[in-house]
Amino acid sequence: MSITYLEAIREAQAKLLRDDERVFIYGQDVGGAFGGAFKATKGLAKEFPGRVLNAPISEDAIVGTAIGAAVQGMRPIVEMQFADFSSIALNQILNQAGTHYWRTGVSVPITVRLPSGGTKGSGPFHS
Repeated sequence: MSITYLEAIREAQAKLLRDDERVFIYGQDVGGAFGGAFKATKGLAKEFPGRVLNAPISEDAIVGTAIGAAVQGMRPIVEMQFADFSSIALNQILNQAGTHYWRTGVSVPITVRLPSGGTKGSGPFHS
């Protein structure tokens, strides 16, 4: 069997959603028909209603929401539209999620997907 890297990502996310009701995907346009900027969630919102969620255009809020959900027992997968946008949420990723366990003893099990390299010449702001 041969699949693309993108199809492997989509299938892995679908398996996680099937296997664990605590898993959800959160990001810009991930719940739409296109499936995010790179189609990594295409079809998943239909298969898993209420668990593949579109987020507002605020990377800091997206990661902050995921951290809060993870601390409460959920298993969020966050998708940034482009890796370059992650710098906006860097404080949340490094100083909140990354150090929370050492400050409180409570883990923050989140996955932050940072897609890049979609097209040539996209410039410094779209990977």
